[in-house]
Amino acid sequence: MTDPVPIETLFRDASDLFVLLGSDRRVRHANPAMREGVRGARPGVDFLEIVPEGSYARMATELARAAGGATVFLEVELADGVRGGRRVEWRFFPVDGGLVAGLGRFRGEDPAILEQLGRVNEELREKTRILDHIQIELTQVPFIDPVTGVWSRFQVVERLTGEWSRSERYGSPISCLLVQVQGLAEIRARQGPFVGDEVLKAVARRLKRTVRDHDVVGRYGDQRFVLAVVADGDGARALCRRVRQAVSGEPVAVGDRKLQVAVCIGGATNRSEGVEIMEDLFSVAETSLLEAVRTETHPEGGIHVAEEIGV
Repeated sequence: MTDPVPIETLFRDASDLFVLLGSDRRVRHANPAMREGVRGARPGVDFLEIVPEGSYARMATELARAAGGATVFLEVELADGVRGGRRVEWRFFPVDGGLVAGLGRFRGEDPAILEQLGRVNEELREKTRILDHIQIELTQVPFIDPVTGVWSRFQVVERLTGEWSRSERYGSPISCLLVQVQGLAEIRARQGPFVGDEVLKAVARRLKRTVRDHDVVGRYGDQRFVLAVVADGDGARALCRRVRQAVSGEPVAVGDRKLQVAVCIGGATNRSEGVEIMEDLFSVAETSLLEAVRTETHPEGGIHVAEEIGV
């Protein structure tokens, strides 16, 4: 595949005016027609210096729009008389590298060049769209769990670090809850890994529906999720009960299968015994999760949030 031809090369031999402007509006490139037809059109000059005073404000506004991503049209008479003062129809549009390209033709002349510009502009827009999409994917991949679509463990830790800092400044409560999907290994062994992944996706969706918008839901491990929430011990326990109900309230449908899914939840707050630094939230929450699993078969089992001290 050959490299794309630079846009200034496309208009090098054009009879119409072509100019390439930097973010500071200074001319980076002007084709021969521009240099010959417009007095003062040379690299380094501020483009507005060759615009008549009456059109200065309008040109500045339109160039700013073009730099922001718009394609703009306007008609002006350039300074010092272009071909005896004839007016020029301009089309400005953004190009790669934060530049703005301008294509001008004297009013009444052959419009074929604008058709050429249209094709070039559409090609540039499509390439920009593809690049934007790739950039979004590249920035999100490290932070999103590929199976469930919730935050990765790394991103949860980063968000929780910010909440911990705010808590130290303002004394606000924060909680870390570990949610373990029970029986996932058995589901995978009997139903296959695809069904196991579908169960995880369903649990992730139900968790996200249960928490508030500013709370964080992430993947903590193979069969575990982590919730980082702004809540004290009582609030965390109430959320745990809502989560268990949301997950087990109805079976998870995978094709023609309907699977009953349950979770155990262990948690800790920044005021729980044994929590002195942020990392302690996870270790105390893991201990609480083991206790929740141990008592799952009890009437009130399956949930354990470490007791708070000094409240």
